[in-house]
Amino acid sequence: MHFSAIFAASSLLLSAVSALPQPALSDAALSRKCNNPPKRVEWRQLKKKEKKAYIDAVLCLTKKKAISGIAGTVNRFDDFVAVHNAQEPWIHWVGHFILWHRYFVAAYEKALRQECGYKGAQPYWDWSVDVRPDDPESMHVFESAIFDSETGFGGNGVKIDYAPGQNPFNLPIGTGGGCVPDGPFTSDAFMNHYPGPEPQCLRRDFIPSLVNTWETPELVAHVLSQPDYTSFARALEGQKSFKTPNIHGGGHFGVGGVTGIMGDAKNSPGDPIFYLHHANLDHIFWQWQQKDRETRLREVGGPVAPLDYSGQNVTMDFLVNLGPLGPDTMLEELLDTEGGKLCYTY
Repeated sequence: MHFSAIFAASSLLLSAVSALPQPALSDAALSRKCNNPPKRVEWRQLKKKEKKAYIDAVLCLTKKKAISGIAGTVNRFDDFVAVHNAQEPWIHWVGHFILWHRYFVAAYEKALRQECGYKGAQPYWDWSVDVRPDDPESMHVFESAIFDSETGFGGNGVKIDYAPGQNPFNLPIGTGGGCVPDGPFTSDAFMNHYPGPEPQCLRRDFIPSLVNTWETPELVAHVLSQPDYTSFARALEGQKSFKTPNIHGGGHFGVGGVTGIMGDAKNSPGDPIFYLHHANLDHIFWQWQQKDRETRLREVGGPVAPLDYSGQNVTMDFLVNLGPLGPDTMLEELLDTEGGKLCYTY
């Protein structure tokens, strides 16, 4: 199921909002800093042994027993997919999109470090370095180190033909679609158990034209140029349309295509690259905040309900939750990556 499912009802009792008002944080709380925050860097800045350590930690999560209690989860990696699945109707095209995902990726990073002995920070993938906007069909972006079979996440899925009705949104035809045959996340080492009922291999379906035209430095600059939080959040996600480029959707559908996991709105964290894509979006958000820290560490906005820009807006005391992955948290507590609730930097 793809992003058109944004208004679909969730069968799980997890919500992205809470109606209980909470007091705003004090200036002292806002100024609180964590100790020795790990520094997130771009994937290709890591040494070979650091890349291996990260991938080993991801695979470690697949060997740890699930704690969420959500039906269908087997391991800790599944827990994250399941929570995103349950929350999906309320966390896209909303004012809290970027902060919910900031919290979500930070929880994943914490699990890697505390449960699997990973010593580094969550890396990110800066796709804007690799794209070729003047050559939309170029596969250069997929030759990035992140897709290396030995020191990366493996490449495209095997080429398959789509079944009738499998491409209802008329996406450009992808170049793969089936199981990823190389790298550390092949089916003999990695499977998605959630949402079931049978385990699924990691699938990718590269669409070069989406990455090359949606993940450009120009679009990143456009997002970074926004004057306020609401405008930034809206520019980051764009419109609910495949006709309008946006840097969030480009990473998902450029890698996931029609049949790949990254193109599945609910279950996209089932591809480990999800976390590097969203860490890059978070890095862009962090960069935007640095342009006016005093203002932008105290500013949120945008709709509570998806795409409802004339309705209720999120406020600083708006609560999000990660279900079993973390306690309910006000947006105000998630604005500073070194502010106590979170602890990392770029």
